Amino acid sequence: MFCDKCGSPIGSGAQFCSVCGKATGTAPIAVAPNAARSSTDGRVQRHIQLLASLWLANGILRFVEVGIILIAGQVLPFLMAWGMGGRYANWPFTFLPFGLYGIAGILAFFGVAHLLLAWALFQRAPWARPLGLVLGFLALLRPPFGTALSIYTIWVLLPEHSGQEYERLSRAY
Repeated sequence: MFCDKCGSPIGSGAQFCSVCGKATGTAPIAVAPNAARSSTDGRVQRHIQLLASLWLANGILRFVEVGIILIAGQVLPFLMAWGMGGRYANWPFTFLPFGLYGIAGILAFFGVAHLLLAWALFQRAPWARPLGLVLGFLALLRPPFGTALSIYTIWVLLPEHSGQEYERLSRAY
């Protein structure tokens, strides 16, 4: 047998020409269609428990923040009034409790969303993946821990094959 590119003799069973390197076509050289995906198969199944646990911990920590803010909203005006000799007439500080309560309300909303996401991931709810991606992208704005959790969530849930795998898991659960 001879190479059809350079004409050099090729031994039987050789897959490539030893002179020019052209494939001989004697043995099928094919890459499995799922070879590129094999390293990522099972990513969701391997990481879903840890991801749900981290979102649960993040939700609980949000409520700790809310508690601290609510306590500060009660204590700070008292301390400021006491420090001013009982006169609490400084107008910017009259807004302080309302502002703190507003911030606490926003944090409580996201704390509920984080706890809901954790529960949905534990239960493999079909809507947990989109909620996780939305909260993951929003959490990018809370460095350092929110950003780290966000990157991990996006890494686990965003790829298309992760979506297919999560769909299979949610149907099987």
